[in-house]
This record gives sequence, structure tokens and C-alpha cells, in this order.
Amino acid sequence: MRLTSIAVALAPKRFVHLNLQGRGNPLTSPSSFRCWTRAFSGRSDDYREKLRNGFLQDMKLDDAVGLFSEMVKSRPFPSIIDFSKLLTAIAKLKKYDVAISLGEKMQKLGISHNIYTYNILINCFCRSSQLPLALGMLGKMMKLGYDPNVVTLSSLLNGFCRCNKISDAVALVDQMVEMGYQPDKVTFTTLIHGLFLNNKVSEAVALVDRMVEKGCQPDLVTYGAVVNGVCKRGNIDLALDLLTKMEKGNIEVNVVIYNTVIDGLCKYKHVDDALNLFNEMENKGVRGNVVTYNSLISCLCCYGRWSDVSRLLSDMIERKSTPMFLLLVH
Repeated sequence: MRLTSIAVALAPKRFVHLNLQGRGNPLTSPSSFRCWTRAFSGRSDDYREKLRNGFLQDMKLDDAVGLFSEMVKSRPFPSIIDFSKLLTAIAKLKKYDVAISLGEKMQKLGISHNIYTYNILINCFCRSSQLPLALGMLGKMMKLGYDPNVVTLSSLLNGFCRCNKISDAVALVDQMVEMGYQPDKVTFTTLIHGLFLNNKVSEAVALVDRMVEKGCQPDLVTYGAVVNGVCKRGNIDLALDLLTKMEKGNIEVNVVIYNTVIDGLCKYKHVDDALNLFNEMENKGVRGNVVTYNSLISCLCCYGRWSDVSRLLSDMIERKSTPMFLLLVH
């Protein structure tokens, strides 16, 4: 099954056609191009110098639009690689509508997009939760002979998750495998976040096992996302199981993940389990920080366990870790 089947299912042909014609599309909105007409602020240096000298790193939006204006006035036109660099920089500023508008301006000027610029624009549509327009752009790209790559598919996956289309996101991952793409850790972690956003806890946890089956070993970031998700929903036993699974997979649990589980145990009144996990953590050479102590001390105060509070405060003072003032006046 081709990827276009998803596009057709989610964006009817008439809707996609209208989008590609520019009707109801932010690409062709007059207001979208107002910023394009602004004059470039600063010296009129050659655009190549700006691209070479790190101009894009600390660039402001007005300067980016001005640089684009310089580039499209240049003859011959700059390479598509140069335009890709600029569009990427604008997208990093989270000015997705501007990047999309400038991409449309390039087309009107006869500057053909390639797979890289199409990916940038699809990502901008997805980041701004305009999934139907992203699918429309995908259809246009494929008609021109560009097959989606893992970057394209990852952007669409993010878009599906943002729009709460989790079943389509899962189908997309399956389709990536069918098309010969190996989903990476970023792909799986994105899907895990989406599943938790839709309260599909068991599916998110099962996805960790699926990653291993697909030959993609979950890392600390992936496990961190799952542990955080299950703790927020009170599935503390599941979180403890995940810690065991991490150890079996030779993944060193860091203080951030321990803190997440300890805080979850405290919130759900498992204070002794929280203390036991803290001791286990310390025995494994992972030292607690101010967040660890704050969670434990706050919980112990609620139960009037002052001897434990005193012991932990002494530990903090010995380690020169200052407790938050709120805890001292709890």
C-alpha cells in the first residue's frame, strides 16, 4: 500500500485539489506576503557572505525576510540548497507561516522545490497543525516524482499526533516499514508522546517492546517519555517495571527518571516505596539532587515523619544542597 492511500483517506481529492490551487491555502493569503515586501534591515551585503558567516544563527525574522528578498533578486537564482538553509532557519524560529509563504513565492518565481524544501514545508504545515495541507503538499511532491523519505514521514507522524489522529500515526509507522524505511528512536518516541496525549497508556508501553522487535533499542529519552507518561497517570507499578526493563537492557537509569518515579510514588502515598527507591538509587551510585529531596521531604512532612525529614535535611546540608524555602515552612 502506497503512502498516498493515507493522504486520500484523510484529505478528499476535492480538498487536496483546492489546496494545490491555492484556494483557502495560507500559501497564497495576501497577508502572508506582507512581511516579504519589507526592506532588508542593515547593510546590503552579498547574500552568500551572510549564509557563510553564520548570519542565520542569530537571525531575526525581518532580517530573514530581507535576505530572501536579496536572494530572489539575484541572477542567476541562488541554489536550492541556499534557499533550504534559509527556510530551515525561519522554521527554527517557529515562523511556520512565513516559511510556507516564502516557499510559495519561490514557486511563483520559477524556483523548483526539491525533496529537501518539500520536507521543510511539509514539516511547517505539520508543526502548525495544518495536516490536510501537509498531505496536499505530499501529493504534489509525489506527482512530481519525489518519493517521501524518513524525514517526510517523521514530519507527518508528528502532524498526525498533533491532530490526535493516533490510529493513522500507527498506520503510518507500519507503512514506513512496508516501504523499506526503518523507524528510528525519534519516530517511536514521537508516537509514544502522541499515544500518551490520547491516554493510550497500554499501547505506548507496548510500543517499547515493539521497538526491540524491530531492532530499534529504546534509549534513555524513549524510556523517559514512557516513565513520565505512566507516572502522570498513576501507573506506578508499571513505572517500576520499566526501571527493571531498563536495567536488563543495560540502560543506566539517571536521576531524572528516578525523580519522576519517586515523585509519582510520593503523590500516590507510597512513601515507604519512595524511600526504598531512593536508597536503591543511592546504592547504585546515582546521587539524589534537590528535586529528589524536595519530593521526599514534602511527602514525609504530610505524614509527620519528622525523624526521616531530619535525616534527609542533614543529608542535604552535608551535600551542600539547599532545600527550597517552602519545604522548611511546610
